Amino acid sequence: MQDLATLYPQKTWSVVNQQFSADQGQLAFAHANTLLALTKECQQPIIHFWTLEKTVILGMMDTKLPELTAATDQLTAAGYHYFVRNAGGLGIVADTGILNLSLYLPEAADHLSINAAYELMKTLFSKTFNTSNITIAHFEVQHSYCPGEYDLSINGQKFAGIAQRRSKNGIAILLYASIEGDQQARGTLMQHFYQAGKAQQQTRWTFPDVHPETMANLADLLHQPLTVASVSQQLSASLQSNAGLTLQSDLQTLMQEADYQTQLTKNTQLLRRYQPGYQP
Repeated sequence: MQDLATLYPQKTWSVVNQQFSADQGQLAFAHANTLLALTKECQQPIIHFWTLEKTVILGMMDTKLPELTAATDQLTAAGYHYFVRNAGGLGIVADTGILNLSLYLPEAADHLSINAAYELMKTLFSKTFNTSNITIAHFEVQHSYCPGEYDLSINGQKFAGIAQRRSKNGIAILLYASIEGDQQARGTLMQHFYQAGKAQQQTRWTFPDVHPETMANLADLLHQPLTVASVSQQLSASLQSNAGLTLQSDLQTLMQEADYQTQLTKNTQLLRRYQPGYQP
């Protein structure tokens, strides 16, 4: 199986760190879409760490809820922003205790299968956090929110989920990981979201029956005082020591250039089309 070290021999990987406030949700995802385009343009593999305050990032499937307005009203009443990403799947929670991590791999689709791409992210976490007493497994954790085959879990409790996007620009491997904070409250938030949306009345689409106890923070599962910042540092160190990558932060200037900003604006406007109640 291909590993990160051999994907781009002798290539330095660029690292981007970003923090977004709750009213910048669409901007956060627009950056993700723009970085995926940039990775091909520059033939540059990119590692993107980002956080977003108190926001539920809905998948396009969530818009099929029978009572979507009641569901989103539930999020607003709980003090959360929300937006719909222009990708499939189901909703995830973002806040300052959640780490979002993306790997952007230019022109990798022809030689990296879907499962192999998932394994790259799973292996990164396994090598970073596995100990003699801890094993990170992947399987669909039933009754979690946004369940999928590559949920990451310890002792059966999910702490992260992996998705990917494949396009002519390359592959984006996307992960969200619950590091610290009130994961029980996050699970309850999504449980109430689907209940308010009458999810079980929909027969064409399947939505999760969320049980908050199926998920936990990585800090709690490892019994360590972890933070998003410390986990980002550990993952970066692992990428260098275990994966043998050379990392550098050299994209900040490029991201300020006119071409990048034009594409960012275009992607932000594109996302607006997917929001509930959009009027062209």
